[in-house]
Amino acid sequence: MGAALFIALERQIPDFDPFVDGKALSEAADQVDAIATSLGVRPLMEFFSADPDIAAEFLDEGVEAPPQTWFPASDGLATVRALRAHLTANPSAMPKPEMVLRDLSDMERVLSAASEHGVGWCLQVDF
Repeated sequence: MGAALFIALERQIPDFDPFVDGKALSEAADQVDAIATSLGVRPLMEFFSADPDIAAEFLDEGVEAPPQTWFPASDGLATVRALRAHLTANPSAMPKPEMVLRDLSDMERVLSAASEHGVGWCLQVDF
C-alpha cells in the first residue's frame, strides 16, 4: 500500500476538503527535497511535525515526543510553487513527474486556502 504525505491543518476550514493523495510525493520525498535544496527553498520534509500523542506510540519508553509545530502556509507555498515550476519546466528531473505534480497541485490548493484563512499547517505521514 505504501506511505503517503498529507497536510494536517491547525484547525478546519469551513466547507473545505484538505485532501492530498501524497503517495507520489512520499515515494519521491528524497528527490523532491534535493530539488528544493538546489532551488534554495525549504525542503518539504522540514515541515514535518507529528501529534505528540501519536508520535509517543513510536518512541521508546521514557522518551518524550516533541510538541507539534504549525508552520505558516505561506512558507509551504513558496516551496510547493518552486517545486511545481521546476518540475513543469524539467519533467525528466524524476520518474513519474506528472504524479508528483498532481500531489504538488493539491498541496498548493490546500496551502492557498490555509493562507487565506490564517491556518497553520504541517506535513504528516500516513502509513
